[in-house]
Amino acid sequence: MTRANRRKAVFLAAVVATITMIPGLAAAQSAAPTGPSDVERAVTSASPGVVFIDTSVRIHVRLIYQNNNTVSGLSHLDRSYAFDYATGSGFVVTPTGTVVTASHVVEPDPVSMRNYAANRLVLEGFGYDYPDANSSRFDRYTLPVGWQNVLLQQCYKAVACHFTIAPVETVYSTVDIAQTQLPKGTPARILTSTGFENTDIAVLQVNGTNMPTVSLGDTAADLAAGDEVTALGFPGTSRDSLQTGVTQPNKVFGHVSNIRPEGTSNLIEVDANIEPGMSGGPVIDGSGSVIGLISFALLQSSGESGAKYLRTIDDINAALASAGITPARGAVDTAFGDATDLYWANHFTDAVPAFQKVLDLYPGHPLATELLADAQSKAGTAADVPLPKPSPAAAGKGGFPIWIAIAIGALLVVVVIVLVLARRGKKPPAQAPTLAPMPAPPVSAVASSIPQQEDSGPAKTVGFQAPQAATPTPNGSQGAAASTATTTEVREAAHFCSSCGHALTTDVHFCPSCGHEVTA
Repeated sequence: MTRANRRKAVFLAAVVATITMIPGLAAAQSAAPTGPSDVERAVTSASPGVVFIDTSVRIHVRLIYQNNNTVSGLSHLDRSYAFDYATGSGFVVTPTGTVVTASHVVEPDPVSMRNYAANRLVLEGFGYDYPDANSSRFDRYTLPVGWQNVLLQQCYKAVACHFTIAPVETVYSTVDIAQTQLPKGTPARILTSTGFENTDIAVLQVNGTNMPTVSLGDTAADLAAGDEVTALGFPGTSRDSLQTGVTQPNKVFGHVSNIRPEGTSNLIEVDANIEPGMSGGPVIDGSGSVIGLISFALLQSSGESGAKYLRTIDDINAALASAGITPARGAVDTAFGDATDLYWANHFTDAVPAFQKVLDLYPGHPLATELLADAQSKAGTAADVPLPKPSPAAAGKGGFPIWIAIAIGALLVVVVIVLVLARRGKKPPAQAPTLAPMPAPPVSAVASSIPQQEDSGPAKTVGFQAPQAATPTPNGSQGAAASTATTTEVREAAHFCSSCGHALTTDVHFCPSCGHEVTA
């Protein structure tokens, strides 16, 4: 390897070492204990925006029957009923309280509602009991007396009866659920609903301020079988737990099993063990973004729940656009994200005011309350990792990361070292020759170019310098002898370096021009 190549190799090695050093310096400065997994982060981010939905129904029914004692020949009987219909889950998509859930959670089946009111009015009105303890008021029955049965069947079909069905939606946020007393919830109105037979997406609106939200994905087109997903929601049993203070929705982990077309949309099949009551809840990916909504499950012949199906984020976005809603995150989401980042990096002292900011924006935030208490208990302990403080000069100029200054200094040191090494390894300049170097001519040519001289003493020609002038002599024995002697002396004097062509004397062993060793 030549000196030039060695210098290039040293320089490249120094640059690579410096580049490798910079990330190490940054990592050394910001190194922190290993935090939670991506799934745990995703669940923590999305959970505050999941809500519990309770749907009750008010039904007014009017039975019209013949009455010959009236002028019209008809009379009517009015009754009103109210009952709890179902519970489900949903998720907030704007800080002002826009909620997404499943249509079937907030839209009771009209046939079942008519059956319920007819049974209450006619079947129970005539004093009949249901067949057994497992009988449902939402099913249809046959009475033993003909005219009573005809009236009941006509009421089922809305021939003899007129119904007014009004579902009532109540949304319980995580703050409501976390209360130690029975929460009241917030009334919601339906902005749009696609219906269960279509894409099963409903959009609700509650009066909210600074509500936590969930992040929505763009599309489910990139989903594939085997992808990990997490379903979030409040099972039906959560109704019984409202007084105990539930702080987080249930988390059910699973994978995408299949994606199949359904009408103009798609269905996502998952293997997650989703419980009843979680319908309408979000299903998130590893980043915490919603990729689908829990819709329904198939029933096996044994009566057990089979495959679970989700409606896609594409259907959700379409329903929101139909309702004129643009999803958005809020200040609480940003503040909570900043606080949890500090908490998971064990910066407990700095996490305390960050969580307090979340609670100032949204009082009662259950996860912020829980993590704040833990951060307060660990602040100032050995587990607390302080944040690096910027220097006063850097603070006055907006701050300058210390690792960048260290890296720049290291780079300058490396450059100086490389320059010094390059200068030391540089070949010293060669001494300028007396005459411009050129190839040495043959000895015979040199001898023939020198005129004959009188034999007035030995005269040597050094290099290519011209000999002293001599008086020409006619050809003869003396001239011939002089010519012979001069030729012999020139042969002895004509000695040149084989490396650079510099003329040499007979008593040197190294060329004075290039330093090359002179061989005999």
